[in-house]
Amino acid sequence: MKIKQEILDRGITHEQHMHKNLKDKDYQKEYLRLNLEEYAKNGDYSLFFKSLERVVKIRTTVSQLARDLNMNRSNLSNILKGKVQPGFDTTMKILHGLGAEIDVKFA
Repeated sequence: MKIKQEILDRGITHEQHMHKNLKDKDYQKEYLRLNLEEYAKNGDYSLFFKSLERVVKIRTTVSQLARDLNMNRSNLSNILKGKVQPGFDTTMKILHGLGAEIDVKFA
């Protein structure tokens, strides 16, 4: 596994690895897409919102995103930390605020 080997070779932590790679917008998109797929399959919103939190912190601050979305900063922070499960409309608002476009496909 390439990622595991890179971490071992460089002696970096998983968090350091993620911080470095999440600076790339294409990596962010794929990371969020994969985490959203997992959330849709298993319903574990806490992991999905942790991925959102990582991307938010790379791009901006929680406070700034809350202002941009006209949301309460504390509420947004609790959502991103997985403490509060938001409604679908709030999830979409956050994703749109990060520039996401959602494409729904039916099998």
